[in-house]
Parts: sequence; structure tokens; C-alpha cells
Amino acid sequence: MSKFYYSGDHEAALGDQEFDLVTCSGCEFTFHRFVLGDEWLPVLYGQWTDAAQVGRFEAAHTTKRNDVFATAVQRLKLVMRLHHLVSQAGIAGPVRLLDFGCGDGEVLATAQLLGLKTYGIDLSDTRADTARTTGVRVFSNLEEFDEKAGVRVHAVVLSQVLEHVSTPLGLLEALAARMVPGGVLFVGVPNCEGIDIPKDFATFHKVQPLEHINAFTPRTLQRLLERAGFRRLRSPPAFVSTRPASALRSAGTLLFQRNTTDQFFSLTR
Repeated sequence: MSKFYYSGDHEAALGDQEFDLVTCSGCEFTFHRFVLGDEWLPVLYGQWTDAAQVGRFEAAHTTKRNDVFATAVQRLKLVMRLHHLVSQAGIAGPVRLLDFGCGDGEVLATAQLLGLKTYGIDLSDTRADTARTTGVRVFSNLEEFDEKAGVRVHAVVLSQVLEHVSTPLGLLEALAARMVPGGVLFVGVPNCEGIDIPKDFATFHKVQPLEHINAFTPRTLQRLLERAGFRRLRSPPAFVSTRPASALRSAGTLLFQRNTTDQFFSLTR
């Protein structure tokens, strides 16, 4: 835990608390038996989490984080795929995109450049303020979004969020209620397939008990989304490259797609 980005005295607050990963024998969903209560979230994200250390941590441990160009291309591809899938669903008009857990608003800023109408929600006041500097509308929760935006959206980004929430099914159902029929959802979570007892820092990071309280596999993620009324979609290819090899890899997704925990879904109800 000392390698993470906490600035407060979390060790004194937690004492000798132990954490256990447990798996449901019925649905195979894996999660932490003991989690921080909702009253601790402002402490975790408002007092213990140091913004400067978060930046250093992500630069060291997030794939391609140091390659600004490559990261921007991935964001562009995500927005292009969402727009394509919404169009394929026959939904007309300007696409309204909600990024739940939008962080610094980088995906929303990219979507705005492509003409989408954008909305963001983030628990962190610091990150929400950063996102607002790009000109996007960011709210603190779904209730504020309902009050001030008052729209249903065509697409939702839910990236690196579901592993953090104590009631992931409830969140998915709440988002579904704010989407148009046939709307498109992108979900990205750490792939925890095969993790029982973490053997190194990389696997520990995926099931870190203060924040990553749910441990998804491709199978359990799809099952959860289906319970919430979503149907999995194939990821369409997105060509954003001047390199023939990269274009060929994108084209290859037409034939073969890896079973990962980055998945697209459409709302079926």
C-alpha cells in the first residue's frame, strides 16, 4: 500500500484490518469482503489522495501514459467507435455523450472536437475542476446531472469505474435509466482473470482493497451487464494511423477480437 498515492495517514486509520477476496459460487463474481463505507469516500479521495502523487503513479504504472500522442489516439478511437455504434443503432441527431468518472475530462474534450454534445460526472472536485477548464459540463453526481442537464444520452463511457463501486449493478441500472433505447455503453475495468493471491505489485494493483473492490473477468463483466439490460457488441475497427502495420491491426479486429474487460454494449430495454 505504501507504493500508492496516499498522502494521509491511512495506516493509522486502517489499523490491522485484513482484506479478503471472495467469489460467489453462483455467478462467479469476485469482490472484497470488507470495503470502505460511503462515509469514507470523501476521506479517501479528498484527504488521502494526493493529486501530484496520482500523476507520478499513473505515469509509472499506466500503459502508454507517458506517450501523449498514443494516448490521445486511443481516446480518439474510443469516441469514433461510440459514434459509429450509435449510428448503427439508427439514432439520429447530434450524439450526447456522458462520461461517468470523467477525471480530467480528456475523453470529453476529444468528443467535443468531433462535434458530440458532452457531459461529465466525477466525484473528485479537483479533477472535475480540471475537466471544466476544457469547456465541458461536469457534475458531481447523477442527481445534479438530472437537475441541470435534464437529457437522456446516446452513449456512456464507464472507464475504470465499476471496480470502485460497492453496488455496480445499481450504478449500471441508474445509467441505463438515463440512456435512450439502443444507446451504447463502453465499459473498461482491470482484467483480474486468474488472480487469487497477488504475487507482485501489478496484480496487487488490480485488486487493491481500498479502491479496486470488485475483481472482474471478461465473463463476469458480461454477465453483470446482461443483468442490467445490456447486450454485448463487437468493437468496430477504428483507423487512426499513418503506419500500415497499425492499420492492418485495426482491420484484423474484423476477424478476431480478444476477450478482454474493455467491452461495448447496447441498451436492450
